[in-house]
Amino acid sequence: MRITQRIATVTTVTTVTTEAPPPSSSSSALANRTVPPQAGSFRPGASRPPSHPQSIPPNGALLRFPQQGSLLVSPRGAYLVHATLGTGEFGAVYEGVGPFDQVYALKMMRPANRPYAEVQAEWAKEVQRLLSVRHPNVVYIYDAFEHNSLFYLALESCDHPLKAMLGQPLQEGLTIELARQLLAGVQFLHDNDIVHDDLHPGNVLITHVDRPIVKISDFGISQELRGLPAIRPNVVHHAIMAPEILATGFTTKQSDLYQVGLLMYWMLVGEPAIPPGIAYADLCRWVADGEPRRRAEAIGTPLGDLVARMLRRREQFRYTTAREVWGDLRELPAWKARDLFPPK
Repeated sequence: MRITQRIATVTTVTTVTTEAPPPSSSSSALANRTVPPQAGSFRPGASRPPSHPQSIPPNGALLRFPQQGSLLVSPRGAYLVHATLGTGEFGAVYEGVGPFDQVYALKMMRPANRPYAEVQAEWAKEVQRLLSVRHPNVVYIYDAFEHNSLFYLALESCDHPLKAMLGQPLQEGLTIELARQLLAGVQFLHDNDIVHDDLHPGNVLITHVDRPIVKISDFGISQELRGLPAIRPNVVHHAIMAPEILATGFTTKQSDLYQVGLLMYWMLVGEPAIPPGIAYADLCRWVADGEPRRRAEAIGTPLGDLVARMLRRREQFRYTTAREVWGDLRELPAWKARDLFPPK
């Protein structure tokens, strides 16, 4: 069933503030470490101060957020804001009509009382990241501009996030088709040495044509490995936190595969493997004890067993690449006998 409601993404994250030693020479070494991050590495509930003098633009302009009917001007043309799709602490997304009457998703970097230079740098980083990862399963950027001291991205408009399809179990064939495209996008990112680090149901967008098309979005906290096997993330989204974040404070390509496993579990079962709203201490225990993997094993199907392998606590026991996951997925009877999405 086609779902036409458009919903923007809102991400809850916590800043990681401690310094760490450089990563070891292999991700296996990281996985074998059981010492938790230093005290203060994660500060659930921590909030920014109510004001910051540097959040005011250098020109002293008064920041005015867009409203319905606002006109945002870019060197490439003007964008008329039609509606607010969603807002979060660090951003907002609007539906707007731009040059040639095309519909776009307009993402604004919200100052959130951060230093102005920090917001500008975050915007520039995401622009560069999106320009460097052109792929059918990655959201497409059309424009980037500053208007009235606020920073915007004009992105392709999708029908809804994956989250709008969740809440009840999806057919195995549909789950595998969505996973196929998601893995294709993740493999492309990893081939370009990028870890997304934020693959939750709000950041996986869906466009409908003859079949649902997956689009990975929001590269605000993605990381470039630059040849390293792991890297310390600046922020962590608790609800999709991989075990190695708890054990070492570092993230790897296998961390993205863990997050894809969480998404696939949610699609199959209709509810997340990590209960929403769980207290942080309980969440840490839940992840460290391997409860998501046990829940996937309890599904009792070949697809459930595959997801369980993606949710292993130790990276060396997970799949190595997204390509390897797909190699096993395409051999499952649910895919071979598919009639939902026959080969073109």
